[in-house]
Amino acid sequence: MGTFAVKKLSIILSILICFPGLGSAQTYKEAIRQDSARVAGSFYVYDAGALPAMTPAPEGYEPFYISQFARHGARWCTSEYEAIYNWFKKASEAGELTDAGKEFLARYEPFFRKAWLCKGNLTKLGQKQHRGIAERMFERFPEVFDGPTHVEASSTEVTRVIMSMWSCLSGLQARDKDIDISADASVKFASWLQPSQQMNPYLIKGSFSCGDACKTAVSNYFEESVPWKELACRIFTDEDVIKNTLKTTPLHFFDYLHSLIVDTKYCLDTDRDYFDGLFSSEELYRIWKGVSARYFVDVAYLEGSKSLIMDYAAFTLGQIIETADADMASGSTQLRLRFGHDSGIAPLLVLLDADGCGRSTSSFEECLEIFPSYKIPMGASAQFVFFRNASGNILFKLLVNEQEATLPLAPVQGPYYNWNDFKEHYLPIIRASKRKIINHEPLAILKSTDWGWQPVSGSKVEQGHASVKVFGSVQDISLIRFRTQDHSVSIVESDGPKAAITSKFGKDNKALAAINGSYFDGNVMPVTFVKDEGKVLCSLTSDGVNRCNGMFRIQDRKGKKIDIISVDSLTTAKAAKGWREAIVSGPVLLEDGLPIIYENDGSRSYRRFYAKRHPRTILGYTSDGWLYFIVVDGRFPGQGEGMSINELQLLCESLGMYEALNLDGGGSSTLWSAGTGVVNHPYDNKRFDHEGERVVPNVIIVK
Repeated sequence: MGTFAVKKLSIILSILICFPGLGSAQTYKEAIRQDSARVAGSFYVYDAGALPAMTPAPEGYEPFYISQFARHGARWCTSEYEAIYNWFKKASEAGELTDAGKEFLARYEPFFRKAWLCKGNLTKLGQKQHRGIAERMFERFPEVFDGPTHVEASSTEVTRVIMSMWSCLSGLQARDKDIDISADASVKFASWLQPSQQMNPYLIKGSFSCGDACKTAVSNYFEESVPWKELACRIFTDEDVIKNTLKTTPLHFFDYLHSLIVDTKYCLDTDRDYFDGLFSSEELYRIWKGVSARYFVDVAYLEGSKSLIMDYAAFTLGQIIETADADMASGSTQLRLRFGHDSGIAPLLVLLDADGCGRSTSSFEECLEIFPSYKIPMGASAQFVFFRNASGNILFKLLVNEQEATLPLAPVQGPYYNWNDFKEHYLPIIRASKRKIINHEPLAILKSTDWGWQPVSGSKVEQGHASVKVFGSVQDISLIRFRTQDHSVSIVESDGPKAAITSKFGKDNKALAAINGSYFDGNVMPVTFVKDEGKVLCSLTSDGVNRCNGMFRIQDRKGKKIDIISVDSLTTAKAAKGWREAIVSGPVLLEDGLPIIYENDGSRSYRRFYAKRHPRTILGYTSDGWLYFIVVDGRFPGQGEGMSINELQLLCESLGMYEALNLDGGGSSTLWSAGTGVVNHPYDNKRFDHEGERVVPNVIIVK
């Protein structure tokens, strides 16, 4: 068993020891038998009076800070009211309602006139839910409210969510008269509070869609699980009325009708029994089961889904971590409360894998066990409750719907986790997901770019070029590519007084193409390790700024076996041993097909080199044997603006590179081919032409 497997097993065993009932978790069928109201799905309102007792904190730890994300409380339906009214009116006008359908419409019309005016509004029950959450927060964690207590509260701009926030804050004020509150409701919070909001600056069109294959699978599951034809014929004269007259699908129709019935019964303050009798409890259960597949697809991990909703949840979790660290460091805020929708909290819990709801599946039956929709009820909440001891050590526990939850981490004790362990586990996930969302559009642009590949001097070496509008800038990109099996590649060194421009290196060596190499000093002497034809020409293993962390190496004389490998000052010489040629540069851009993440450490070096756009030179190869020489022009506004390291990594990803290494850039960046001459626009003369080459000590050529 590998180290990772042993570590994972130890975490699972730790969780099972701390939570012995987890190994035999309640099935969805058992849960519904226990409380039949759960067939309301996301309209479910849990019984706060039945909450289990809390696990005592480890000795010496007291609560001092709470960070929460909550869904709005019980509400009236939204788009369902009008859709159902229009559907039944259409069927009525077409003479396609049965007596039961006519009776329903007669009862529905007066209800609709009242309900339509209230659509989406928070009910009194919804207000009560959030006041209750606030009161129990105060009762359970009174230490958080000792002394001056400041609350930062944020809400989406939707009225029911604002009212939920107001209800919670008023509940807190009723218990703590001196509490200080700062509250705001705005679309400016969309990126981390309501990612599907059109004002989200990172919103990608169609990114919440699971794809046609998943939609078809969901529809098939519904039709297999729900006796919809029988139910349809109870209301309409023929089952095909739904498709032919109403112009909708059985799934959509019964999803809306189910929502109307359960919302009325469990969320409204009056008329709760108004639609009783249309369907039996067993039929409501079957409908819930059928429509739950779509809910799972919308918010969780169904294999094959194309939805990016879990990646958007990384913005929410990132904001929770960032603000928690800042609040705890300053001590100025004791509660940070967020109020949003199920589309915000559900993916957050899936990303956290709280209580195992982050598991993926291809089975809709299993999805009901992993994350049934009633687990995101009206008034759903995720509370991070933080505890500290006299030494300043910080633990926390996660409460989901006010009940202690598990995470895929080894707990310190019971449901209590180390905050630093939590961040170590989730921050890489957050970074990867954020990068995926932020870079989605530019990556798509680069992947679709036509590089206009042409052979170089009748060889199998290909030359490409494009001016691309991407990253909010104009990028002028020149490329050479070839298969290493067809051509030979080598490093050529001629430094100091014998140094030359890249084009001269290429011509003198009768190359098909050449690209500038690694970094050098004012005397045109290399400042990184260089090995040429078996001889070490420069043995320096540190560039002084720690950016040179990769080696390009060539093993054989024919230059067909190549590699890019990560190195440091201790491993450079060993990495070059047994290889005929090698050159160190950096930073490494891709490793095993994945970008190397370079964190912003606040340093001048990061700002000036990693984050700032410059002319860049890249060497990289794909898993199927294509080696690329690439130069990105820079410092020419509106013509070729250059790239940051992150942008450069995206370019490499778009080309399908497996390994990629950044070479010396700036005025040195030059790409030459035998057919064209200098291909790019070197910056050293500060003119957008092909004349501005800089003298360099080494290049990489292909013959």
